[in-house]
Amino acid sequence: MKLDNTRPRCPGQDTRFWKPEDIFTINCQHCGNEMEFFKDEPFLNCKKCGNEAKNPRIDLGCAKWCKFADQCLGRTPGNNSASPVIEKVKALLTSQFRLDADAMEKLEKACKKADDVLGGTKCDPCVVKSSLAVLFFFKDEKKYYDSVAEIMEKAGINKDQQERISTVVKAIISGTDADLDEFKTVKKIFN
Repeated sequence: MKLDNTRPRCPGQDTRFWKPEDIFTINCQHCGNEMEFFKDEPFLNCKKCGNEAKNPRIDLGCAKWCKFADQCLGRTPGNNSASPVIEKVKALLTSQFRLDADAMEKLEKACKKADDVLGGTKCDPCVVKSSLAVLFFFKDEKKYYDSVAEIMEKAGINKDQQERISTVVKAIISGTDADLDEFKTVKKIFN
């Protein structure tokens, strides 16, 4: 896939513009495990105990005022916290299904890789990252669960995005192709 370098990347989400203090560690309030936060992550699930920890130093930067924040981060309508939908999707999936710490770490790396790839595409970040989350949670079973649609709705993902996520996930799991840019991006990252 050729990257489109003429398309500007959002400086607020581009880690090239971050300072060293924008990535930091805290100890889980439940078990004391060290957790690494990025400044824009609203919360993480502890890899040791599984409990949710909120980011005490959250900084959403331009997402607080930018008119493109919903498209960039996938915010839910009426949500003033500007927390990315992908974090909600991961939290909801974690609350219903098990994902071991190693697989969760691989999912985090895949989402960070998606950030690098998405800057040069016209893909919807919410569709790409949510598809990756669903695939990581269900890759061993190789089947699509009906409860995923309910999770997507609870996370605030609109119907069009839900349909595209479903198409991407089903195509990847079944080994078929889909005529979506998001499918090509997810396939490249997931495989």
